[in-house]
Amino acid sequence: MITGFNTDIKHNDKVYHIQTEDKGLQNPYIESLVYVGGEILASKKTSYAEQAKGTVDEKWILGLMEQQHRTMIAAIKRGRLDATADGTKSGPRPGAPTISVPSPQLEAPATATGPHGDEKTLDQVIIDYLESEAESEHLELTLLTQPDFFAGSPVELRVATKKSLSQNPIAAASIEVRVISTVEPPRVIYRGKTAADGTAMVRCTIPAFREGTAAVIISAQSGIGNDEVKQLVKRKK
Repeated sequence: MITGFNTDIKHNDKVYHIQTEDKGLQNPYIESLVYVGGEILASKKTSYAEQAKGTVDEKWILGLMEQQHRTMIAAIKRGRLDATADGTKSGPRPGAPTISVPSPQLEAPATATGPHGDEKTLDQVIIDYLESEAESEHLELTLLTQPDFFAGSPVELRVATKKSLSQNPIAAASIEVRVISTVEPPRVIYRGKTAADGTAMVRCTIPAFREGTAAVIISAQSGIGNDEVKQLVKRKK
């Protein structure tokens, strides 16, 4: 098992601690956890079970860990966890959501080298990644309201799409809401488009689930890319 990565990132008025580790070939997946004030705020897992059936070495796994670790940091820098982090002010959350960031590419990562052929540190790789992200205009999806998603109940939420650099609204972006679960096939429960101000009011009903685990995926797509947000479906007590 490879030693993991631990990084502290200050964003707004909070310090986020990101921990990424490999669970080993007997349990082949990479897990990243995000903490604020000792509380687990979000998590992400990437399985490499298929690749583990062949030949993978520690260098390949280390590269995969680096990719996921820096992607988590980029998500924090882009404000993807701001709303969730605000909830820590009122005490621990009952459960940590799975953060919606792109999964690392499951290919043999190229060795990162500096200008003199020296291998870059992880911090430098992260900085380079964030700089490249900042230079690329892409779509950002934000939930303007934070409703609870209960199985078998209607839900209303307002979303916004904007350009990452200019922060200008993106009109006519396609919005889709689908539900995934461990017991049923994925189901689309809403389709629509954003208005001229880049926002859309989404009204739909979450299907009832008597067993298993379910999640709602709100996604947006336009000519400059796509983005999505995931939320767990709760059951009424």
